[in-house]
Amino acid sequence: MKKNTRFIPVLLVPLLLTGCGQVKKYREHLDDYVFTMKYHQNFNILQLTDIHWNINSSTYESERYMDKVLAEANKHIVDTQGAGAKIDLVELTGDMFMLANSYHVDSFIKYFEKKSEEYGFKYASIWGNHDRHGMYNPNWIGDRFAKAKNSLYFEPNDDIYGRSNFMINLTADGNKGSEVKWQIANLDSGASFSETALSPFRDYDYIRTEQVNWWKEEHILANATTTIDVPGLAYYHIPQEENQKLYDEVQKNPTSHKNKFFKLEGFADNGNEEYASNFLDEAKQNNLRGAFMGHAHNVDWTVTWDDLVVGLGVKTGIELYYAHIDTKSEDPAMKKGLADTGITENFDLIGASLVTITDEESNIEGKFDLEHLYLNERKGGDFVAWVKY
Repeated sequence: MKKNTRFIPVLLVPLLLTGCGQVKKYREHLDDYVFTMKYHQNFNILQLTDIHWNINSSTYESERYMDKVLAEANKHIVDTQGAGAKIDLVELTGDMFMLANSYHVDSFIKYFEKKSEEYGFKYASIWGNHDRHGMYNPNWIGDRFAKAKNSLYFEPNDDIYGRSNFMINLTADGNKGSEVKWQIANLDSGASFSETALSPFRDYDYIRTEQVNWWKEEHILANATTTIDVPGLAYYHIPQEENQKLYDEVQKNPTSHKNKFFKLEGFADNGNEEYASNFLDEAKQNNLRGAFMGHAHNVDWTVTWDDLVVGLGVKTGIELYYAHIDTKSEDPAMKKGLADTGITENFDLIGASLVTITDEESNIEGKFDLEHLYLNERKGGDFVAWVKY
């Protein structure tokens, strides 16, 4: 839901006031939330998360690193899938910025517009908590993403919580009204402060009931185009309470769920009943096959819960903190992660994540591959490792 906001400094703290406007009921225009792309075998979705361009960032250095990530992802796709394969969609799962100014926001969008033309992808942007911490009105950044040529972004003044709630339907011919093969949900999972009147701060939020209901209705709408139960993916920023429950379950019984990669810090300040979400519980009953997020920089832990893959993407970008993986560490979580990945040298936990939808190749609906890329710049030649889940 788009808000009318303005910043008023009070003791150096931004206080947000919300104005009233004509609020649309989402049920009356479900189709407006839907973008479409043409489905094909080996549809590739690259997740970039927690890039954190900020007032201290060197755009030159940041872009140079991002160039390497995109080039490596494209090369890997071509090497493994053949000529003509490419990045189809980039999911930017929040914290693109942090205390950024208009120059950094403009530079970021111009960069992804340029790269989308170079590589032939579309990109979708999802709000994180730090994206709301900037020297701009949040409506302004939403408008910038909505107007960019190759950006997929929708932010109406509606009765759904949050800003970046929209669907990307992969259809048989790329048009609305045709058979939906896959459905990709983009969700605003909340922030570290509220945008409601007289409530500038709160703990990390969650995916709320009205968002879950909206997702379910969009899924029903997609199912009306086909005889199958349309499989889905979801991308958002903040891990939900279900992540911690699953992690706790795995610790009690390590063989209960397939799990892989690194978990070196907590997911988020979730787990309190006030902030509990039922999104994954509900969505997996409606053929959600994967849920991917960011937020926790030292975590890219992934787990399979029945037929649902739940995981964090690898933190992208050289800004802010990230984990330094040491092969000599005695930390149990680090040792497990190294054993999972098979990597035998020290590296930093930064890079990207790649989902490749493989339905037609496998003849199994709802099938995809997941790979994590770790890419570190080094003077003697960059460190590059791809690890399959």
